[in-house]
Amino acid sequence: MTSDAEKKKPLSVRQSLAWSFAKRYTNMAMTIPTIMIVSRLLTPEQVGVYSVGMAFVTLIHSLRDFGVSDYLVRTEDLDDRKARSAFTINLIIAWVLGCTMFLASGVVATFYSQPGLELLLKVISINFFLLPFGSTVTALLKRSMQFGISYQINLFQQATQSGSTIVFVLMGFGFMGLAMGSVAGTVANILACMYFGRNYRIRGLGLDQWRDVSSFGIQRVTGDVVSRIGASAPDFIIARVIDFASVGLYSRGKGLVNLFRENILAAVGVVTFPTYARDFRRRNDAHLMFLKSMTYVTGVSWPFFMFSALMGFPIMRIMFGDQWDAAVPILQWIAMASVIGVINMDGPQLLTAIGHVKAVTRTIIVLQIIRIALLVGAAFYSLEAVAAASVVGAGLNVALYQALIKRYTPIKFRDIWFALTPSVLSTVITMVPPLIVVAVIPPSGNNLWVPLIVGGMVAGVAWLVGLNIVRHPLSDEINTLLANAVSRVRRTKA
Repeated sequence: MTSDAEKKKPLSVRQSLAWSFAKRYTNMAMTIPTIMIVSRLLTPEQVGVYSVGMAFVTLIHSLRDFGVSDYLVRTEDLDDRKARSAFTINLIIAWVLGCTMFLASGVVATFYSQPGLELLLKVISINFFLLPFGSTVTALLKRSMQFGISYQINLFQQATQSGSTIVFVLMGFGFMGLAMGSVAGTVANILACMYFGRNYRIRGLGLDQWRDVSSFGIQRVTGDVVSRIGASAPDFIIARVIDFASVGLYSRGKGLVNLFRENILAAVGVVTFPTYARDFRRRNDAHLMFLKSMTYVTGVSWPFFMFSALMGFPIMRIMFGDQWDAAVPILQWIAMASVIGVINMDGPQLLTAIGHVKAVTRTIIVLQIIRIALLVGAAFYSLEAVAAASVVGAGLNVALYQALIKRYTPIKFRDIWFALTPSVLSTVITMVPPLIVVAVIPPSGNNLWVPLIVGGMVAGVAWLVGLNIVRHPLSDEINTLLANAVSRVRRTKA
């Protein structure tokens, strides 16, 4: 590792959030057109095959990281020996898992009676041999809150992955084009880390601190694996009980919600975890940041999820085409589950940051066992029932984590209520105008754009008005941004 003198000064939380959001908005600007193009070139079955393959990859990916990224962010007094041990353990595990995936690809393809899965998994397994060289740099950048550098790395990676994916699919590679684009993105990530993040590279191998890394990693990876199993369970179960086309429909139905989670909510999560860890190390008051984050996150996400559920039909038809109409109710159910689940978005991160990773692991195991049981039962009924089961799972998730937060932090129920009240009120105000638009101009196959655009515009205005009426903390941030923008314009004219 490079000495601290050679590294840049950490950004403030506000600056970090700005860069993190910039990164995610850039991702969305590239990902949405890619998805729209690919969805019109591939069938639901082809998308389903890729989704199942990626579900396996996502599951194995949690083993690959072995909690190393969070260890590098959270551990106190990080030195070269700890960093080298973390990188070496990560490298060994990643290469073993890459070989395992490559060799086991045929077994998975046989189990699902889908020959295309074998080649898909073999190509994607290449990522496991490459990822450790970029993931540790990313973790150290996060620890140092250098989100400007992370943005540069991500921009190069996402542009490469999106562009190559479209090219490969247009060339006729089908779902394999998605896999090939993924590998191209990983290669781009490593090259960018070597250039932009060169001062944060871990140089050399070592296992001096393997016990310290492993102790944290075992607890973290157990929870991660179980969480990934739960997250991937719908794809596994639907493919086995129903068919691959249904997996594709489910994937597209949850796609818009996941896009928001991964590119907007994750922007907050990337900043909050190192902030919780820092605040706990310094002042033992990470819970205050948690409550603030809850207010901000729900203030942004609740109106989005509610609007997505209301406008599910025109959104799906415009983005993906009429072959995906059956995914509309899936989108609506998952959006409603997300309204509930986002309340608890930072719960596991807070508890992990303040040293209760074992409690998080136990809770994850209980939650996923119940969730998988619900999904299996629902899959024998219908695809829509699987999506509806996610609402029940989200409710259980919030209930259990809030109990843990009450136990291990000074946060009480009234604190949660006060944190959420501004978002509840502003969301109600936001949704009234688009509900009127839908009643007056109902969306249909021949009338997609007008209700969506008009509804979106009035919802946006109502959101801004609602934030100011209820004095939501977000309104101060937005007003500050607008004031700064006006000030810059005036200075430029002067």
